[in-house]
Amino acid sequence: MARDALHTLADALGLEARWTDADGRLRRVAPEALEALATALGYPAGSAREIADSRARLAAERGSSGLPPLIVATRGRATPLSFRRNARYRIELENGGMREGKLDRASPHLPAIAATGYHRVEIGDTATTLAVAPVRCFSLDDIGDDAPRTHRRWGLAAQIYALRGEHDAGAGDFGALAELAEAAGAARADALAISPVHAMFGAAPERCSPYSPSSRRFLNALLIDPGVRFPKHAIASANEGGARRDIGATIDWPHASARKHALLRALYRDRLDGDPKLVADFEAFRTRGGDALEKHAIFEAVHARFVRERSVDWNAALARGARSGDADEIRYHAFLQWLAAAGLAEAQRRARDSGMAIGLIADLAVGSDPAGSDAWALRDEMLGGATIGAPPDFFNASGQGWGLTALSPLAMRAHGYRSFIEILRATMRHGGGVRIDHAMNLMRIWIVPHGAAPLDGAYLRYPLDDLLRLLALESWRHRCIVIGEDLGVVPAGFRERMRRARLLGTDVLFFMRRERFLAPRGWRRHAAAMTTTHDLPTLAGWWRGLDIDLREEIGLHSAGIAAAERERRVTDRALLANAINAAGSPKRVLAESPAGVFVDAAIGFVGATRSELALVPVEDVLALDRQQNVPGTVDEHPNWRQRLAEPASQTLASADAKRRLRILARARARS
Repeated sequence: MARDALHTLADALGLEARWTDADGRLRRVAPEALEALATALGYPAGSAREIADSRARLAAERGSSGLPPLIVATRGRATPLSFRRNARYRIELENGGMREGKLDRASPHLPAIAATGYHRVEIGDTATTLAVAPVRCFSLDDIGDDAPRTHRRWGLAAQIYALRGEHDAGAGDFGALAELAEAAGAARADALAISPVHAMFGAAPERCSPYSPSSRRFLNALLIDPGVRFPKHAIASANEGGARRDIGATIDWPHASARKHALLRALYRDRLDGDPKLVADFEAFRTRGGDALEKHAIFEAVHARFVRERSVDWNAALARGARSGDADEIRYHAFLQWLAAAGLAEAQRRARDSGMAIGLIADLAVGSDPAGSDAWALRDEMLGGATIGAPPDFFNASGQGWGLTALSPLAMRAHGYRSFIEILRATMRHGGGVRIDHAMNLMRIWIVPHGAAPLDGAYLRYPLDDLLRLLALESWRHRCIVIGEDLGVVPAGFRERMRRARLLGTDVLFFMRRERFLAPRGWRRHAAAMTTTHDLPTLAGWWRGLDIDLREEIGLHSAGIAAAERERRVTDRALLANAINAAGSPKRVLAESPAGVFVDAAIGFVGATRSELALVPVEDVLALDRQQNVPGTVDEHPNWRQRLAEPASQTLASADAKRRLRILARARARS
């Protein structure tokens, strides 16, 4: 009976007591893990008494007759309500107009609304918001070019920090991104997919993974291009010769951060308040940012003080919050967000002006650091006692613990999805598309109690219907296409839901196989086709087996496993070469072909797929060997620190790069 009660509570909380692993086997979550996870969600379950109390509290919360803070609906469909009440309703539409009527007590519904948007609803003497969403997301078919389409869409993918720009101070920035976007647009690319631009820890630049941000609602200050707001002579004067372009192959994040902030603080101190127009624009931005921006700036100021003073109690330092002497530091961090937003907007403008139909495709990380700005400011909305990850699969036999937190599904509903909407808007605001990392988190997330192994976790369900509707609504309001990264263990039915909602899936060359590699016609139409990703070897590195060598060198593979992997790679190379040749590659690929020949042919092969969009990382256009990130490593490999050799404006200028771009463009032009 106690186990039944625990499972009933877990199910009510959205925890799944059973799950299917990568081999198709049914697995059960241990009772101890369910107890720990229920407690982490705020509903203690350590004893029969606690379970009973938690069930009663949850039932009382859900049995409330009050209106939720947000009702999510679909355009043209009546919306059922979760309570029965004799009352009149009044709907004030966002863009004008009104609907009035009376609820049917036996089956209360709000009427079908044709206008999408966020509308005000009054029922009796209470009010809430009604979000009416389109039936699907904004798509490539909705872009509406002036000229007729002559090709399937294609673009490049780039890690912003790897670029070289005029004011980059040792790491790529939005200015370098704009230069690359113009070069890609000149090559007739439709899009440029970029690494996440989420806010990091300003006082801890060594924490450099863009997928472990401090906040997904704000921007990374180290990506600022000051030239968007300040003239070159002002930057040169403030910099005093310190912004000469670094020529190193890897980024020294602490050094780059110190140089960039020295320049930005000089501009803030000596230039901002000398220009009334700039001050007015900045203060208007700060006002629009409201409480959310203020809290992020406070977090950054307090965190910087904590690091500077080497306080032993970070939680106490943050709890005390800002001191009167922090006011100027808080204003400085708001100033950084103002500059960052202007730089990213300028990069998107230049991308579109270069002829790109889509422009920038932003990347939305799956979660944020549990010690970061969002975790502090939104602490009532986050998973407090658990982190997220992935269960064991073919690639990670022990599962994955990402050390990240995410929004709690219970809190999302209770707070009217406000932070989810804020995150979507922040990600879509300055681009033409968004890639959602680990898109399955819209349906469920693997959560792990603090201190436990990934295998001791469980799936937590999320309100997929509501999240897809809100994603569709915001995608149309921002005219952003949506790509869902659906690699790994995918729940049954999820890809079909993505397809109906017009989220493009993600098809990556190395994974597009059964016994053999699939021909281009076998790839999904509703997907973004890619040669590789930042977490996988480059084309040249894969062909040469350098990823296997690396994993053996740093201890991720034993000598025996590495030898077996090399034997398997010989077979895989032959299989992929056969698939490429069978697809009509202009130049035949042999097992002993140089890496450059394979790279050219593989780019053409991916370009020839029937996928709606094809994306090729810049590293593959340049036939580089080393991948940007090796999962499972920290210092063993220069993750998130590798730079490209040439300035961003010249990255695509070599004869080899131009040839590969022509190969990709021709492949996308085929009927």
